[in-house]
Amino acid sequence: MAVEVLAEEFPWLRLLPADDLPQFVSDFVTATRISADLGQWSVLAQTLREWKATAAVYTDPALVRELTEPLSDDHGPVPGPTEA
Repeated sequence: MAVEVLAEEFPWLRLLPADDLPQFVSDFVTATRISADLGQWSVLAQTLREWKATAAVYTDPALVRELTEPLSDDHGPVPGPTEA
């Protein structure tokens, strides 16, 4: 029921797989409570930005495939932040 109500405000929720929706609701509630407690709504804004970006990925099947396939190549060690 929460998803239906939230989908009215955030229609991009319909792009997410059904299995991801409970996690979205949990993240949304947690971020809302933290934001309200701190008086800093940037926490909720960031959560919504991240989930909206995830929903956007699901509009491109090739990108979903690329991001969910296991990695098969070893690209060597990852350089540290000062080495990049």
